[in-house]
Amino acid sequence: DMSLDEKIITADFCVVGGGMAGVFAAITAARLGVKTVLIHERPVFGGNASSEIRMWICGAQQRLYREGGLQEELDLENYYFNPSKNWYLFDSVIYGAVMREKNLMAFLNCTCYDAHCDGKKIKSVAAYQMTTQTIIKVKAKYFADCSGDSVLAPLSGANFMYGRESAAEYGEYVIQSHENGDNKTMGNSVLIQARNVGRKVDFVAPDWAEKVSVEKLKYKRVNLKSPGENFWYIELGGNDDVVRNAETINKRLLALCLGVWNTIKNSGEFDADNYDLEFLGFLPAKRESRRMKGDYVLTANDILSGGKFEDTVAYGGWGLDDHNPDGFDGKEGNHYQNVDEVYGIPYRCLYSENVENLFFAGRNISATHMATSSARV
Repeated sequence: DMSLDEKIITADFCVVGGGMAGVFAAITAARLGVKTVLIHERPVFGGNASSEIRMWICGAQQRLYREGGLQEELDLENYYFNPSKNWYLFDSVIYGAVMREKNLMAFLNCTCYDAHCDGKKIKSVAAYQMTTQTIIKVKAKYFADCSGDSVLAPLSGANFMYGRESAAEYGEYVIQSHENGDNKTMGNSVLIQARNVGRKVDFVAPDWAEKVSVEKLKYKRVNLKSPGENFWYIELGGNDDVVRNAETINKRLLALCLGVWNTIKNSGEFDADNYDLEFLGFLPAKRESRRMKGDYVLTANDILSGGKFEDTVAYGGWGLDDHNPDGFDGKEGNHYQNVDEVYGIPYRCLYSENVENLFFAGRNISATHMATSSARV
């Protein structure tokens, strides 16, 4: 046989991308009786919140609010099955939530690479499942791009945005607005985690680790004793194309992580003798890349004024948190402005302005760069 196996699946709704946004989109649809297919290119669900990356799920920082709906349901289940906050058990909690939905069929290790369109509609998508060496074709009435990088934009011709708008384009004269538009984004991070194991642990860096100065790490305020220290500031790629050049960016991120750890362990400046490197991510956490264009584009002004829309379907609550595209190499920090109340996100930001049956959720919704600096969280 000279060809790969091929499976054709017919459904009402196909979700591409199994991070938290895609998982919740798929579960919600399935519970409404919609025959749903979820395609995810990693071996575990959760995306940036999975054991592969380890960014905790957060959003509303305001004291009077907490996440509700499916997020609270997942939290309660995690408290019960995973009281010690083990990342692998968290993966299994998300996995169980997907697998128990009778109207939901999920494919892991499955990368979407093609879309067949007819006029202004997507008819089907194709994905390659590497574990079974099978092409999966999904025919559906509706599709959702929850891939983060908006993979269905180039495949379907859906309009999208990339980079930073000028301050004038949407009247976003807030915090350190970008006077002129450009193609810069917030960068990618590879996260590391350290643990005090109560005994001396040696570390020898490989020869390809990057040299990092003590002064640089003190400027970044390394704090091994903080439970919230996840080294998010090991960030690069904002001046590059974070999709096309992801592997090149990641190569340096890994060298940088090991260089950071080498300085922490071996400079004698960080009281780190008893700390071990418990986790080193090999999959970068992305903050921003392609953003889909919907009937409405959420702006920083909407966020600061509480996002009072007639068609509000979701809420955000993180501050405007605009990362310097220079990342770890930058001479100045990020620009942050607190948001006093939660804000509404309208339905018009969650579907394509030009592809009739395409929806989206997650960090690739229809929002300006500045609005995305908050809504992404």
